[in-house]
Amino acid sequence: MPQQSEHPRRCPVFSHAAARRRPLARCLLLGLLCLACVALLRPTPAPAEPIRLTVGVESIDYPPYGSFRNGDYEGFARDLLDSFAIEYGYVMIYVALPVKRLYQEFLETRTLDLKFPDSESWHRSRRKGLNVRYSEPVCTYTDGILVRPGDLGKGMGAIHTLGILAGFKPWLLEPPIDPKSIRLSENLSISGLLGKGLMGRVDGVYANVEVARHLLAAMGLEDKLVYDPDLPHASGFYRLSTIKFPLVMREFDEFMRTRRELVQSLRRKHGLDR
Repeated sequence: MPQQSEHPRRCPVFSHAAARRRPLARCLLLGLLCLACVALLRPTPAPAEPIRLTVGVESIDYPPYGSFRNGDYEGFARDLLDSFAIEYGYVMIYVALPVKRLYQEFLETRTLDLKFPDSESWHRSRRKGLNVRYSEPVCTYTDGILVRPGDLGKGMGAIHTLGILAGFKPWLLEPPIDPKSIRLSENLSISGLLGKGLMGRVDGVYANVEVARHLLAAMGLEDKLVYDPDLPHASGFYRLSTIKFPLVMREFDEFMRTRRELVQSLRRKHGLDR
């Protein structure tokens, strides 16, 4: 007779129970797979659209601060504002306008969200009653009078006709200029204005000193017109401004404080670290 095994055979009852559990396990597994597929197929919420901000800028060649060339805005201001926008989730739309219209669009019709450059001392009468918010200083500027080297040191007595950029007024210069004692000659571009000075069609050119230096250097004429610090001039800070979005201004100030190294590197890049 065959030897009996030392281990008892599996009871048929247990085999049937195991067989019943296998379909149940399969069902549970299939259910979990279905739930996973549903979760994967469910559309994920689209990321929020970044807020678009319109920035009013001057439609003039104003290096190194900001220039509107070939339909695009470029320069220090563009690099700085784009860096801020990327970090805080904004998209900057640059709207280049002539200076006079820029003030109208920003202060009166208020179709612009931000303005650069700006200063609380410009067109004070037009700002009365408006809650314009200004950023902390972005960069310094000096507006002064450039003359031919032979006229350096001759004083205001030698300035009979002063060349200025259209939309700009020299009445903020210190000491003040008597508007009755001098003739103004306007030009739509600083390059054209400098050309008048170089040709002797005006006795002096009122301009941002850094901008004039950049443009003259680009023409290879850096020493042909020189800044006379003894003539009336004005210094201050360029700022970003807004009427509509004070929160953006607080964020921009925070950016300027926390990203000092980045801001300084942009100043160096554009020659504004002197």
